[in-house]
Amino acid sequence: MKRSVIGLASLAAALLCLASPQAVRADEGAGQLGSSNSREAAQGFSPEALRVMTSSLTPLPSIGARSAVVMDATTGTILFAKNPDMPIPPASLTKLVTLHVVYNEIAAGRLRKDELVTIDARDCSPYIPYGSSLMYLHPGMKVSVLDLMQGAAVVSGNDAAYALARRVAGSNEAFAVLMNKAVRDLGFTSMHFVEPSGLSELNMVTAREYALFCRRYMELHPEAIAELHSVRYIEFPRPEHETPDFKPKGRIIQYNRNSLVLGYEGCDGLKTGYIIESGYNLSATAKRGNSRFLIVTLGGPESGAYGGGAARRSKDGSSLLDWCFANFETLSPDLGPVGPVKVWYGKDKALPLIAGTSLAVTLPHSASGRLEARVVLPTSIDAPVAAGQRIGEVVYSVGDTVVKRVDLLAGQDIAKGNVFIVIRDAFAKLLSRIFG
Repeated sequence: MKRSVIGLASLAAALLCLASPQAVRADEGAGQLGSSNSREAAQGFSPEALRVMTSSLTPLPSIGARSAVVMDATTGTILFAKNPDMPIPPASLTKLVTLHVVYNEIAAGRLRKDELVTIDARDCSPYIPYGSSLMYLHPGMKVSVLDLMQGAAVVSGNDAAYALARRVAGSNEAFAVLMNKAVRDLGFTSMHFVEPSGLSELNMVTAREYALFCRRYMELHPEAIAELHSVRYIEFPRPEHETPDFKPKGRIIQYNRNSLVLGYEGCDGLKTGYIIESGYNLSATAKRGNSRFLIVTLGGPESGAYGGGAARRSKDGSSLLDWCFANFETLSPDLGPVGPVKVWYGKDKALPLIAGTSLAVTLPHSASGRLEARVVLPTSIDAPVAAGQRIGEVVYSVGDTVVKRVDLLAGQDIAKGNVFIVIRDAFAKLLSRIFG
């Protein structure tokens, strides 16, 4: 998991090449790259070098959340972190893990999006706490799995999360077991859940792991942004959801609870959350051009200068995204053909290659015009070769400074060939060395 995050030491080096010492102010580095709040801060650089490095960025906005992580969603580069390992209840951000489990069930063939779920009375008001978020399910309704997924994602329906959990696992408690297994399978150790909605303060995450989880969620379920998180509103209940005891009255529109989806350019997800024990939480992602950034803020204050906790949460989110787009961009240099590599003594003669991590690079705007990429590969390799074996690398540099290296790995196993192949290739290899 950690290999996918570009070290900020490399990013620092790129910035050092470009920053102007005359522009340095003593207070500009606080809370940005290289701050003591970030485990991803550049290491091995002098305090003076770090001050020069951060001087090329615009000042980071002040935020009210107790914990935050700002990330390039494509490369995994953490651009800013504030108390990133502080455990905080995620509130309704929990529902993203619930949806991850549901998507896994669909992929496994145990669930279909068009399947109709009969709603259990235990998953409706008044069994769910008064005043909590609902999509307004009623006992006996027959609601599609996709409608329930949208109810959980768009309007943060606790009833929708409960109904999905009951359909998949029989109870909230049994579903929580699946949630914990799912996050452990992805390598996350600080995330823990006791139920699927986020109402419990015993659910727990950190901003760092939750941001990394959001990135994996978008990679594993690319359809989720379009069919769930960017949806501006849902119409529910509809006439087909009528029951003997309930009849919908007119057209009922429920809007996305993430106000950034409704009003911030490029924002297409993900989730908001609030319970008293956590404060105001947010995970948001926005894409402009080739750059997609992801932010997570946890523990936002109940009130503030912007008209209350929810308004402050949205203001902090938009300010952090503004900072990202103002300072950074995601670049994907054209590498040309990469591989295959010739194989000697193998059952196959050519080895396809795969990248160990993203081939994109996060850089400040000031460095983007100087980015160069170089592919380093052997001309040939001897069998046997194991899938995943490191064969070469792509080296990215700004000027004389390397900012990122990406391993190029064997895309498949290649076993050693029979005696005839070994003798043939030994002779051919000798001739190639003699005659070039």
